[in-house]
Amino acid sequence: MLANILQSVGRNGINRRDDVIAIQKQLNVIIQQLALPPLTVDGSAGSKTIAAIEEFQRRIAKLSLPDGRVDPNGRTLEALNTAAGETEPDALRPVPVAPGGGTSVTYNSSVPADRRIVSSYAIKVIEKALEAAGMNAAVITSTIRLPAEQAEIMYENAAKNLTGQYDLYESTGDQVLDVYKQNKTKPKAEVVELMKNEIEELAAKEMRVSRHVSTVGQYATLNIIDIGFNSTKAAADKTFDEVELTRAFTKLKTDGYINQFIDETKKTNSCWHLEIVPNAKPLS
Repeated sequence: MLANILQSVGRNGINRRDDVIAIQKQLNVIIQQLALPPLTVDGSAGSKTIAAIEEFQRRIAKLSLPDGRVDPNGRTLEALNTAAGETEPDALRPVPVAPGGGTSVTYNSSVPADRRIVSSYAIKVIEKALEAAGMNAAVITSTIRLPAEQAEIMYENAAKNLTGQYDLYESTGDQVLDVYKQNKTKPKAEVVELMKNEIEELAAKEMRVSRHVSTVGQYATLNIIDIGFNSTKAAADKTFDEVELTRAFTKLKTDGYINQFIDETKKTNSCWHLEIVPNAKPLS
């Protein structure tokens, strides 16, 4: 996955939000090599992001004078893309289908490449469910989300069915929906920004609107996954069995492979929601 930026990022950089996010994501791919904690992907080129750029320049790019800045088409960006590509997580690579059959867990095309970070352990847990249900395929439709993305999703769904969204979320999410309700006559971009701000303010108080909204570091310790009903039905075709797959997920939760399972197939987001702690229990 290549990071492309339009303007400079880091110390004394222009620091366009989208550019900073691209660099933060790329740094997080190789963050363990830098012996640093994962960066919060927030589009702000703060001291931790600049320190990570400098450490990358020092340890991996081998620059004699690290300046904490990434420039478009510059040496640091080229080295960062190369290093990230060499250490791309297994979860980003296609999951092979066993010869003559087997199971396939894939990502929906709507899931960006940098969100395809479900651990190989969680993929195998989902495969166990497929095998138990006699199905050959499942499709992941959602993983990690940034506050801006969560706000966009909640806006779109609230515009279609606000009552259904209030039924879906708990009290924290309801506070964000209240922002939509109070401002829905305003331009969409303005309302989404207000909702995003509310999500971020709640997160600062340790109140998460959705488990999907987390940092890369948090996600590594708890994989939040939605298995889409319609996309899985299409992929599994004749082997699709809603009842058996639900039963399989329920049993895997009872057996300790899944930390949390919520059947949301009858709700507006129409999915099976899974929360899996990587390597929580040895896979038999």
